[in-house]
Amino acid sequence: MTKPADRRLAARLIVPAQLSGPRRVRLLELSPKGARIEHPDTLNAGLMCFIDLPPALGRGTLSGRVVWTKLQRSEQSLEGERQSYYQSGLTWTELTPEQQSTLAAALLTLQARGEAPDPAPRRGPAATE
Repeated sequence: MTKPADRRLAARLIVPAQLSGPRRVRLLELSPKGARIEHPDTLNAGLMCFIDLPPALGRGTLSGRVVWTKLQRSEQSLEGERQSYYQSGLTWTELTPEQQSTLAAALLTLQARGEAPDPAPRRGPAATE
């Protein structure tokens, strides 16, 4: 059996949890073409959004569009409350030259830290790379 071709247009760099910080929306991966985020509520494909880069990646806001969303996991607290965690793929849209520079600097920061591209590309919905 042959291995399916990787549909990514650019390698993604993993954003370590300690860099993303305790946020409602957590940045998981970053690439020149888009990002993967984790969040508590479902997002509809096509939704325009803004991603604030964490201070460790140089601070800045990037504009993107949701390409896909899926339920990643659900957990139940000791109090019986259920918390869902979704992941979405974003593609960057209409980045200004300043935003492009901010993104390039953030990617260089991740590369300098030695964060490797995701070794096992996901075969789910079309990715944002």
